[in-house]
Amino acid sequence: MYAAASTTVAVVYLAMPSGTPADLLYLAVGLSCVAAIVLGAARNRPSTATPWLLLAAGQGAWVTGDVVYGGLAADGSTPYPSFADVPYLASYPLLAGGIVLLMRTQRRTRDLAGVVDTAIITVGFGLLSWSFIAGPLIEDRTTTQLGLVVAIAYPAADVVLLALVLRLMTGQHTWSPAFLLLVSATGTSVAADTMFAASAGSHAGSSAVIEAFWLGSYVLWGAAALHPDMVTLTRPAPRGPTPFTLGRLGVLATVVLLPAALLASRELVGVPVDPTTLVVASAVLALLAMGRMACDIDEIRATAHQRDSLRDDLFDRATTDPVTGVANRPFVLQQISAALERGVRDGTPSALVDVHLGGVARILEDMGFGHRDDTLHAVARRIEQVLAPDDVLARVGPEELVVLVERLTPSSDLAGLARDVVRAVDTPLLIGGRQVGVSAAVGISVSLDGSTDADDLLHQARLAARRARSSGSERIEFFDATLRQEEADRLDVETGLVEALATGGLEIHYQPVVGVRTEVVDGYEALVRWDRPGHGLLLPDTFIPVAERSDLVCELGRWVLHEATRQLVDWTRGDPIGAGDLTVAVNVSGRHLASGTIVDDVADALRASGLAPHRLTVEVTETVLVDEPRATLHMAALRSMGVSVGIDDFGTGYTSIARMRSLPADVVKIDRSLVASTEQGASELLALVVHAAHACGLLAVAEGVEERHQLDALRGLACDSAQGYLFSRPLAADLVPHRSGTPKELA
Repeated sequence: MYAAASTTVAVVYLAMPSGTPADLLYLAVGLSCVAAIVLGAARNRPSTATPWLLLAAGQGAWVTGDVVYGGLAADGSTPYPSFADVPYLASYPLLAGGIVLLMRTQRRTRDLAGVVDTAIITVGFGLLSWSFIAGPLIEDRTTTQLGLVVAIAYPAADVVLLALVLRLMTGQHTWSPAFLLLVSATGTSVAADTMFAASAGSHAGSSAVIEAFWLGSYVLWGAAALHPDMVTLTRPAPRGPTPFTLGRLGVLATVVLLPAALLASRELVGVPVDPTTLVVASAVLALLAMGRMACDIDEIRATAHQRDSLRDDLFDRATTDPVTGVANRPFVLQQISAALERGVRDGTPSALVDVHLGGVARILEDMGFGHRDDTLHAVARRIEQVLAPDDVLARVGPEELVVLVERLTPSSDLAGLARDVVRAVDTPLLIGGRQVGVSAAVGISVSLDGSTDADDLLHQARLAARRARSSGSERIEFFDATLRQEEADRLDVETGLVEALATGGLEIHYQPVVGVRTEVVDGYEALVRWDRPGHGLLLPDTFIPVAERSDLVCELGRWVLHEATRQLVDWTRGDPIGAGDLTVAVNVSGRHLASGTIVDDVADALRASGLAPHRLTVEVTETVLVDEPRATLHMAALRSMGVSVGIDDFGTGYTSIARMRSLPADVVKIDRSLVASTEQGASELLALVVHAAHACGLLAVAEGVEERHQLDALRGLACDSAQGYLFSRPLAADLVPHRSGTPKELA
């Protein structure tokens, strides 16, 4: 609205004849510009209003000059220079100060290239101004010395103002509407001044075109301040230099070629240009162009350095473990492969030392991920201190580090290195203000001729470390022929077990769970057996440990769940009265319980068989509660389905009686070691477990009952149920009398 109204007034002024009404309209446009700038600063609330107030003051000074000049013209006296030149010239420092403050509020970074670009364009404009305005004025002998100074002051001030605006432009990342209006206002004002100076060198030479430019400058200044985007001009600018666009290149090239163009025009059409001025301008522009090239070279170098830094950073991210700062698994496998290839070429053996850290899971459970990571980082630093400079340390698992030792010699002491690693790890650490302990089990594999690939060498070291963990006091093991044979046997068992699952080579035997008080069968525990060709019927302890090393145990658990629930439903259909209240208990491994499929697997088995959830008990070992943090969540989910959960082998793990109340379980199965023990205090401990279970609302089931006096003792303790050879050995499904009854009836 302001721009439209002011433009209308300006057009009316230009159409009016000279006189007081026209002068008042001209003055109104100027005053409205000052008012618009002040109003825009107050309404839009930039981060600082000072730059805009200085710009308003500059325009106010120019309007004051218009008033003074108008007064002189009304008296018929328009000397040159005059008192009107004082406010006119005073406006330039105020406008320049406003533009400088705009640049300062933007907090720009050092941009030498932008400064050089500004200097090049300024020199070009200065050349034109000197050649066609200042130069002729100096040569005019009729002008007084004061008039000459004032006449030169205007183009000189315009050059400075233009230089500041150019610098504002070269550092501006985003050209908002307010910014474009501000630049246009400055350019219009400078153009008007230039045309005025070039026309006659005096105020008497002003014309309607020049006045139109001055009026347009007023309108543009006011519109820039009133536009809402004016606040962006006082905000911090983005970091880094502005892009070097094709348009900027074109402008700079044109300016650099300007002296040559003026020289050509002097020779061809006789344009009056001083040769000395052209030579000086050419030299200055050439130096600035070389400076611009130097800036580009520095920018190229900086970009190359940034690229190299980024590449190095990406390489570190791709090859380094973020927790410990050592190599990660993919990178160390590449290093192992390269070492084995060099071994084949040079005939030198390489070794891999696998370090499995114990106690880290406990730190994670008690203190959280942050302290777990601090522990791993500290352990890695300690291990590095005992390694040779050429050894490579890497983290290949959550609690597993490896050391690559290349180019072994007869004097290499791998066992000594392993002992140093164990001692370094065993030393207590201070983490989070607490002293924590970490242990190490070390496995060593050696490739004498490089014929082993990286994965196999790592696998062998892991097998040795696994044996070291289970060996007790000796925590250092080499991968040898015995371990190789054990691994071959394990693979043979695993392969056979997979085949048995596919071909029906597995079967379930059922052992009754009997009420201690009534000696009536309450249900059965499903125990898997493997009828392995050439080996006979195998018990679980011969193949379950192999299955537990992989997700094969989950497949096995799913099969047992489906088969046991199906069998109980079949018995119920055959004898609804005798078997209708029986339950079946299925053992689930810790790996299966911690997996994300356990709840769905149980639900699928119940759905497929049609068994009611309350007739199924899922049994887990006590140690699972410590080894698998997610176990309790899954146990709670199973109970919410209506499935009972039992804690198997209670008394052999780490769960204390005090934690029994918080167990997400329904049944506690007391381990046979407590039932059969004759040591002093054993009966009291058994009584304590039974009573604690009852106090926590859990059923107590005793395992391994083989003698009548054991059953009598359990009855005296009010134990709920028992199972063992006293009642029956586990039987194949077709041998089980699928109904409730007494032990004699079962026999």
